[in-house]
Amino acid sequence: MSEDLGKIQKPSAGEVILKRKIYLVQNIQNYFPENNEFVSLLKDYWVSISDQLEKLEKTAGTITNIYIEGMWQSLKETKKVIKESNPMSYDFISGISEGSSEYKPIENEQIYKTLIDWTRIAQIGFISEDVKKIVEDNYSKIIESRQKHIEGEVNKLQTGEAGLFIISSGNHKFPEDIELFNIIPPELDKINRWLQENQESISSENQEKTENHEDNEGGSENKSGLWTPQ
Repeated sequence: MSEDLGKIQKPSAGEVILKRKIYLVQNIQNYFPENNEFVSLLKDYWVSISDQLEKLEKTAGTITNIYIEGMWQSLKETKKVIKESNPMSYDFISGISEGSSEYKPIENEQIYKTLIDWTRIAQIGFISEDVKKIVEDNYSKIIESRQKHIEGEVNKLQTGEAGLFIISSGNHKFPEDIELFNIIPPELDKINRWLQENQESISSENQEKTENHEDNEGGSENKSGLWTPQ
């Protein structure tokens, strides 16, 4: 069962307080750090997330575990990565992790890194159907392995406990007895509208960056034609 906070009535404490729960929060990145309007919207988003979670904890249960998609590192290393890659969410995550909630790495490092590699290879495109099948089969297998691992980690929640799961994608499965709460503040709609309204200018900006990058890389050669890490 899934509830969308901010869009429906508050859940009944009597119905959910003893259940295992996951509070889902979308990890919106600062895609446009030089755009003051987007930065302002993103700040408001994380403030609203914090406010809604505080209210939810009073109704459905205090957060006991914190999971962050894409993270297998220790809390110290994870906070360092977040501070560099998504500083808007850093204060929010730091505040929660310094309370009574316990950070739990949700990813398996080897599985996650293997998934990234197969994803990059799959994005190249193929001439050979045989190679395409090999990549697709391995990609499907690693996706399944990752899902089982994440589900297994979440399944460690005890009766009455609540986990905060900061997600980058919506393709997760959870044990059937876990109550899901999607934290969707009005600020998320504002961000989505802003992205839609500025889609044309964003596309032009991205195209310009791509062309500049290609000009700068014009003298280099990649004999294999495959993506290589920098």
